[in-house]
Amino acid sequence: MNRPSITSSESFAARAQRSEATRVGLWLVVLLGMFLITFVRRLMGGIVMRDEQVFYPYEGVLFVAIVGQFVLLFALQKANRSSQLLPKRVAYAAAMFDIAAACALLVIVAFHSPRGPIAALTGPPLLLMPLIVLMSVLRLRPNLTLATGLVGAFVHLVLTIRAVALTHSPPEAYPVYFTYSAVLALTAVIGMVVARAVKAHVVEEAEAAAAHERSERQVTEMRYDLSVARDIQRGLLPARPPRLAGFDIFGMNRPADQTGGDYYDWQPLPDGKLAVALADVSGHGIGPALVMAVCRAYARATAMTLPDPAALLTRVNELLHGDLPSDRFITFVMAVLGEAGDVKLISAGHGPTLLYRASTGEVTQYGGDGMPLGISPDENYGPTTSITLEERDVLVMLTDGFFEWARPSDGQAFGTSRLEEALRTAAHQDAATILKSIDASVCNFCNGSAQPDDMTAIVIKRIAPASRATSSLSHVPGGEGRGEGQVA
Repeated sequence: MNRPSITSSESFAARAQRSEATRVGLWLVVLLGMFLITFVRRLMGGIVMRDEQVFYPYEGVLFVAIVGQFVLLFALQKANRSSQLLPKRVAYAAAMFDIAAACALLVIVAFHSPRGPIAALTGPPLLLMPLIVLMSVLRLRPNLTLATGLVGAFVHLVLTIRAVALTHSPPEAYPVYFTYSAVLALTAVIGMVVARAVKAHVVEEAEAAAAHERSERQVTEMRYDLSVARDIQRGLLPARPPRLAGFDIFGMNRPADQTGGDYYDWQPLPDGKLAVALADVSGHGIGPALVMAVCRAYARATAMTLPDPAALLTRVNELLHGDLPSDRFITFVMAVLGEAGDVKLISAGHGPTLLYRASTGEVTQYGGDGMPLGISPDENYGPTTSITLEERDVLVMLTDGFFEWARPSDGQAFGTSRLEEALRTAAHQDAATILKSIDASVCNFCNGSAQPDDMTAIVIKRIAPASRATSSLSHVPGGEGRGEGQVA
């Protein structure tokens, strides 16, 4: 279906009504000026206005016209303030009233002017008619402008014919007398053309304003939807640190947009171990956020039936391949923790994962084993990497948003070397402090540039079971500024 014309909308009618109020105000100034000038002409002994048959009817018509304009202006202003539209017939009645007043003045002087009917046709009332046509343009109704001007031209033509007949003017004088009527008719036509041009510009602006309003409304709705999606996504992240004897675990997530494609999770397994997972969907925004939710659901559902990390990743990959578009994939890393400090680490194209050894101060990087999830349905993941964490050892799983973020001064990325150094510097702290310290190091290095990618990380620290942190750190929703994130 075609969209209704903008000129038939209430928005356009409201604009035309405000324009009509401006026109009435201008016409009122003209009438008041004419009223005062007429008094001055009589006081100064003007031949025409000394005649009472001319003066009193003349001033009476002007007075009625002025009162009528005040009434109309009051009605328009009241309607505009209350955002109400007056009936269309009001505009047509006002147009006829205006031209009738000018024609009445012309008729009065044509019939009673002591200077005769010919001279009366070129008096001041004649000048009102082009002004009426000019200001009628503000009505944004071209046909009404034309009709108003042609009525004035017709009345002048009739009065001209009468004057020529009464004065028995010679034929050679006709062109001069009838020129005024012709010019008035031409003014009406030109006024219509100008009114159409003005209306076209107003329609163009009105359509642009309507499009802008629609865009603003769509943006507002989109922001609301993104806000809802962000809240849902936050709800999918862990609400609190997991409980596993001998471990201190802390996680964070800070999307680059309102929603992101990274996520982290932990889930107790039937055999008493804890599965800790971190994933990074390609891209960021609402699309990857939806993919993230699907990946999390598959991983959680599969973990209860396939606790083996390699079998779990293989199954999740099969499920995701049938769901993801060709331009989407997911890098995924999982660590299965046992209370004895044993760790089974497996990755689907995700890396690096950092291991800090407290006894030597060395940091080892584990790269991405196998292809990212969703690329090939036939990919078999495994074997897992077995690690034993000693007391005060730290395992850090994170997304590339940490080490690929570049500083604005020279475009140099933070890199994995600085990441290792930040880990060594903070490794003696608890898991939460370690993660916040690494995040602060990245943000300080890249100060002045916007976060380009989602940032998600998990710190797993091996501690003595008796000294395990007992603080009930809860999932804290973070802001969009650097150094703030969702942590658990």
